[in-house]
Amino acid sequence: MPTYKLTYFDLKGLGESIRMILSYMGEEFEDHRIAIQDWPATKNTIKFGKVPVLDVDGKRMYQAQAILRFLAKKAKLAGDNDLEAYEIDSIVGTVTDFISAYAPIWGITDPKEKEEFIAKLKKESIPYYMKEYNEIAGKNNGYLANGKLSWADLFFHGFIETFEGLTNTEVVNQYPNLKQGRDKVHSTPGIKEWIDKRPQTTY
Repeated sequence: MPTYKLTYFDLKGLGESIRMILSYMGEEFEDHRIAIQDWPATKNTIKFGKVPVLDVDGKRMYQAQAILRFLAKKAKLAGDNDLEAYEIDSIVGTVTDFISAYAPIWGITDPKEKEEFIAKLKKESIPYYMKEYNEIAGKNNGYLANGKLSWADLFFHGFIETFEGLTNTEVVNQYPNLKQGRDKVHSTPGIKEWIDKRPQTTY
């Protein structure tokens, strides 16, 4: 049995989908969480200075999407053929675009500026992306690709909770097909058990 150690912050973010997929696989893993105040001292000890990183039997892996794709192939959540894999990758790419749209919020310290930034997200980015995802999910039984669970669903639903908590905005429940997808993901064996026991964080 391989040994897994995930290193990420004490929040959901880009690490949650990795926690989900390892739980789906039935794999035990060390969930090493870095406190935000400890990050400056820790950053220089990690190649490329980015997390998450995943150690598999002592081999360190970098980049959330590369890690997820590696695990998804083992879990059979990466598509059954090249076309299905493309559909998954295309969704993940657009989710990454959405993450980039809201990422500046982490650097905003002025409350008024943050409020204005969130208002702009609510007016522009959220409806733009969520309307598309909701339509896609409506054609795929609540999932985001190929009509079945894939790592695209874990990537999206893993990070969107962070977005909702960080902006104090309820997003998924406003879109019935996305809510159906979240309910399916969260009730999936392995993932359900993880969600029931995971540490409670605001985001």
